[in-house]
Amino acid sequence: MKKGICRVLLGSSALMICSGQAWAEEDNAPANTAGAQSTGEIIVTARRTAERLQDVPVAVAAFDSSALQRSTVQELSDVRTIASGLNFNSEGGKSTTNVSLRGVGQLPVGLTTPGVVTYFNNIAIPSLGSSIPTYDIANVQVLKGPQGTLFGKSTLGGAILVNTVQPDLYDFGGYVKGTYGRWNYWAIEGAVNVPIVSEKIALRIAGQIRRQDPRIRSLDADFFALPEVKALGATDPKANSYPGFENIKNDSVRVSLTIAPTEGITNTTVAEYFKADELASGLYLYKADFAPLQSAVFLPLLGSASRAATAVQLASLVEAYAQAHPRGAFDGGIDGGRAYRKSIAVVNTTDVELSDSFSLRNIFGYRKNTNDQSINTAAVPVLDQGGVANPFLGGLVTQPFITYYAEQRYVRDYIDNDFQFIYKGSGGLNGILGVYYSVDGPAGPSGDQFTVFSSLGRVPPTTTHVKNQSLAVYGQFGIPLTDKLNFNIGGRYSWDKSEFCYNPGNTATFASVDFSQCKQNIADRVGTPTEFSDGFGQASVKDNYPTWTVGFDYKISPDFMVYITSRRGVRPKNLNFPLFESPPVTCPSQAYSMSCVDLRGYQTIKQERVTDVEIGEKLSFNVAGAQGRLNVAAFYSRYDNATQFLSNSGNFLFPRGTLDAPPSSIIINAADLNIYGVEIDASVSPDRNLTLGFNGAITKTDVAKLLPINTNGELGPNVGSFGADQINRLTPTFSGTVTASWITPVHPANADVIISGDLYMTADYGGQQGYQLKGYSLANGRIDVKGIAGTGLDLGFYVKNLFDVQYQAGVSVILPNAPYNSLYLGPPRTWGVEATYRF
Repeated sequence: MKKGICRVLLGSSALMICSGQAWAEEDNAPANTAGAQSTGEIIVTARRTAERLQDVPVAVAAFDSSALQRSTVQELSDVRTIASGLNFNSEGGKSTTNVSLRGVGQLPVGLTTPGVVTYFNNIAIPSLGSSIPTYDIANVQVLKGPQGTLFGKSTLGGAILVNTVQPDLYDFGGYVKGTYGRWNYWAIEGAVNVPIVSEKIALRIAGQIRRQDPRIRSLDADFFALPEVKALGATDPKANSYPGFENIKNDSVRVSLTIAPTEGITNTTVAEYFKADELASGLYLYKADFAPLQSAVFLPLLGSASRAATAVQLASLVEAYAQAHPRGAFDGGIDGGRAYRKSIAVVNTTDVELSDSFSLRNIFGYRKNTNDQSINTAAVPVLDQGGVANPFLGGLVTQPFITYYAEQRYVRDYIDNDFQFIYKGSGGLNGILGVYYSVDGPAGPSGDQFTVFSSLGRVPPTTTHVKNQSLAVYGQFGIPLTDKLNFNIGGRYSWDKSEFCYNPGNTATFASVDFSQCKQNIADRVGTPTEFSDGFGQASVKDNYPTWTVGFDYKISPDFMVYITSRRGVRPKNLNFPLFESPPVTCPSQAYSMSCVDLRGYQTIKQERVTDVEIGEKLSFNVAGAQGRLNVAAFYSRYDNATQFLSNSGNFLFPRGTLDAPPSSIIINAADLNIYGVEIDASVSPDRNLTLGFNGAITKTDVAKLLPINTNGELGPNVGSFGADQINRLTPTFSGTVTASWITPVHPANADVIISGDLYMTADYGGQQGYQLKGYSLANGRIDVKGIAGTGLDLGFYVKNLFDVQYQAGVSVILPNAPYNSLYLGPPRTWGVEATYRF
């Protein structure tokens, strides 16, 4: 990695590097106000009110639309390269985003509250589909550490605030932008702002269309054309028709309406529609070792010793070929897979000023999400085409062999309401009191379809529904003790409930059912002889808990602040599903085996808690004409009952059709962790034309205590007890970004020419059961020509992953007992040109 960093540094020096300076505006104010631009102040809303970044006694990274453009941020997941310590990992495909920060993240299974929650216009959005396009965005703010008091969802690791550009009540304007790039990538976006009644009513309409050809080609056709593969008699008649992976086809539109009927009253409604109908992401085959399964798995399924031997031999050739062609991926008969996402969302914010000191705010949000995806998780081609007699199954195998397909469809809606009473006193005293309520649950047939080692085609999809409810009251106050010293204290109490309904796959209909039918199917079985051994089940769990924040900040001078704060964040109790009540999952202790275990002790996931202490300083300086800032934070977090997941498919706990077997994985409380580190955010402008920056994070995760797992062998012989080396370290021990932006002295056509870029570096991170993805370095750069001929016309050229680094971007299955391991590789070098006209 060191050689790579040196190489990238040299290249980036020639290219320069992108600015880390950013201006993020108040969530209800127009973006890019003149005051913020002229003074260089960064305005954030980390405490639910507009404040200078340098006055907020917590670690925050903030980026306005200009900063996002300078780093060519096209989706929210791209922010990881400019926000130190933040990581996005699409562990379950395009629809499932695992965001981690300060050592805390989200597991790729279940529908629990993420460890890091993303808020879109102050309303939480689910982890399913949270990597959203970044068109017409006012700012993005990354709040580090537990957010257990002021924000809607109590979080363990942090929060990401995304605020769109709000309607301007005074001026007509907008922009249109076109982009063309590698793999026939093209995008059109734009926005128009119309004051309907000056100072009273304004409308803003924005939209975006994005398209790209598949950037990952299917390897199947070339592989089956190899002489050594032909010699085995292996073939796939459909191999030449597979479309590849990782295309882009999504459309978005957003309508925002602001109404200010009288002075002191403002109501803003933002309605948004997003749809993506795409191929799945292609997976890189990291390991394939099927030899131990030749007799135990392949022989019974294929019904022929020669067929079983051929499949295992083919798999060994597949591994070598995949590693020699990392930019491709095997289709395996899934026909490109599927990554379909659709969301409809409405956010309404009402602000009422009661007096100079008191105001009310209500934020209501509704979102409906549809996620439908299909992935060749094993990352191997079709290992057998079927068509052989199978004495074990009593018939003829006619279906192509499936190693592992992971498929799921969820239709869910989300309702949030946050009511706030805000006080701002003349003497510096300020506070906020609030009531928060949220409910999310099923809005249509939903379920999972995990097909593992099947010669009979896909298994029928399960019906899986989860409903979550949360009610909380909270308050936070800033109390000036002197003209320089402030005491900050806040508290919150939450009541949560989670319930699930589960029906096993129906071989007759091959379809999931909706929530009401799921519950009715269970009610119909009450009192029958198979009530507790039919695979149907529902359960619920409640939890209530306090969270809090307390701290002091001290202004040594107007430009230099030091602070200390401590916070508590909680992820409430949750449930694994289905209901563990059938004999195969309630085995007596003397009979534990590979297919007879006792999962009852793992039905409930215990409450997770993070308690942290953060100390820091924030310094703004102006020395000999050079302006800048230096912010440093050090933190310690105690993470109790940290969770990990056990994969049913990776550990082969149950054969096909086993009642009450988890369809893919279960979540377990694995360890208590100590997480600590240091973060730095620095920026300096030696003159008005040059800005240099660096932000970095050092994070260390230690296992304080291993929690009892499988201590009596209740999970079967394929699962051992976790050791310290098997505990996940989601956040890299180091990540950082060097940035710079230079306005050149060249002014063709009276335009400004700006050269910018960024160098992102990360150590090993993430993974599963202790496996770490390898660290890497990425250089990105761009040249912008702004204000051509004194007009609103801008031209830009960008390059991402300048040196075409091959890097591991996310895991799919990296488990020691799995015969296949697969992961996601990051995009290779991409380039594009942009033209923007502002009016």
